[in-house]
Amino acid sequence: MRSFTWRLTLWYTALLMAVLLVFGGVAFLGVRYVLFSAAAREVEATLTSVAQLTGGGSDEQGDYSHMDLDDPAITAVLGGGPVWVQITDAGGRVVNRSRGLEESPPVPVHVGPPVRGVLGRDNVLLAGVRLAGGSGLQAVRSLDREEEFLGTLARVFALVALAGLVPAVIGGRTIARRALRPVETLTRTAREITTSDLSRRIPLAGPHDELRVLGETVNGMLARLEDGYRRQREFVAAASHDLRTPLAVVRSYSELLGRWGGGDPEVVAESSRAIGRAALTMERLVNDLLLLAHVDSRTRLETAPLRLDELAAETVEEARAVAPKAVVERGPSEPVTVTADVAYLRRAVWALVDNALKYGGGKVTVAVGLAMAKAGAGAKAGAEAEAFLSVADNGPGMTAEERSRVFERFYRTDRARGRGSGFGLGLPTARAIVEAHGGRIEAESAPGQGSRFTVWLPVGQGKG
Repeated sequence: MRSFTWRLTLWYTALLMAVLLVFGGVAFLGVRYVLFSAAAREVEATLTSVAQLTGGGSDEQGDYSHMDLDDPAITAVLGGGPVWVQITDAGGRVVNRSRGLEESPPVPVHVGPPVRGVLGRDNVLLAGVRLAGGSGLQAVRSLDREEEFLGTLARVFALVALAGLVPAVIGGRTIARRALRPVETLTRTAREITTSDLSRRIPLAGPHDELRVLGETVNGMLARLEDGYRRQREFVAAASHDLRTPLAVVRSYSELLGRWGGGDPEVVAESSRAIGRAALTMERLVNDLLLLAHVDSRTRLETAPLRLDELAAETVEEARAVAPKAVVERGPSEPVTVTADVAYLRRAVWALVDNALKYGGGKVTVAVGLAMAKAGAGAKAGAEAEAFLSVADNGPGMTAEERSRVFERFYRTDRARGRGSGFGLGLPTARAIVEAHGGRIEAESAPGQGSRFTVWLPVGQGKG
């Protein structure tokens, strides 16, 4: 019974049996009501008819003993039904009765509508009225015929329910297995998936029901896992490639020092400089990786109100000092305040400006302002405006494929690889930091038209 298929079958069978019992019970009670109501009407009709006939045959003292209650004139009125009549005097003594009651105990004196009772060993329906002189008239009808019919009907309902039990179990299990077949396929496919083959997908067929939606959801999850695993492998390969060169430099120069450097100051100096540069390269890569890991771990940011326009101005001044030959200028700006972690957001903005200095055409423009929130991914419902910071350059631009991958970690275009600078972590780091602040980055570029990266952030406390 640990199988969900069997549990579903049992629930289906139990529900079907409950429905049969409820409908059978309702039908049984309905038939019972109809039969007993018909019997009650027969008893009441008998009382009325006999009372009318006896009204002309009684004397002043209400003596009805001389009446033949089995007279055809009376029994014809009864329609041949099993209804017997009894007449009692004012003191309750029986003065006349139908021959069918001669071997039965006296009928209880009852005046009123039909009620159920017991006469000897039989269940009967009893009703009575008052006659002239205080006498009483009782009509009795046996319920044996109705009870026998109801007993037969109950047995038929029970046999039908028992006979339907086996088909219900078989049918329920068949339906359950058919309904859960997509789940079995999902389980089998999941078992066949390994880290070396994440391309398997669950075949989707049939109506677009909940199980179809489940299959689509699992397929989407598998696609994301495959993409994440591919990115992880590319990440490891790229990190290994970028670390291999400085490690080779350190190893080569350490061997050179071991062999020849002891007595040659020039070899010692050259080796020291080369090892220092290699160590600095590895330190930059490790710091970038640690920063990404810290942001990805969703560590709580130390946020505070920040003037975005002032941050842009400071970054422009730093860029002019670092790259005096480049033209770095401020575009249209207005005072805008956001809530952010100053250190992290400063790193993200600098990553965008540094990318423009490295791969642009020598001119970088930084602008800040407010704009109405755009519909789409990343835009918050109900927001009236968003703060933006854009960094534009006049470089060679990017193709559509390069623009779609520019935020991937360790991805570098062919032109960037030719220049041999950077690890392809600047833009991914910037996007991770901005998304941690609830914002987004958009890239606009075309070959020969330069590039523009725009940071969108929720407004912290409106205009400064």
